[in-house]
Amino acid sequence: MLSVDAAFDRFGSALQERGYKVEKDERPPEAPEDRIVVFISQDMHVRIRWHGKARMLTLDVHADDEWVEFARRNFGPAGLEDSSVDALVRKVLLEVAETSTDSD
Repeated sequence: MLSVDAAFDRFGSALQERGYKVEKDERPPEAPEDRIVVFISQDMHVRIRWHGKARMLTLDVHADDEWVEFARRNFGPAGLEDSSVDALVRKVLLEVAETSTDSD
């Protein structure tokens, strides 16, 4: 099982290997159990959001001047399943590679 921060680190490492940089990493003061990280590259922006009360992780991509939900997973109180996080990382990386190829 992974903690929320460990899952964010895994996503961040995978995206940084593809040339993404962290633009914003915040925990809103009104909801300190939440976390939002935005990764940017010249080809695409990816936002990862953790909603603590809902125990929901969402991945969004920025397209046509708006954020579009790409994937969503709910997790139990014990943490995040490694396999589920790895599946989302693969899904994002495949989309990043496909989008980067499409922009050529």
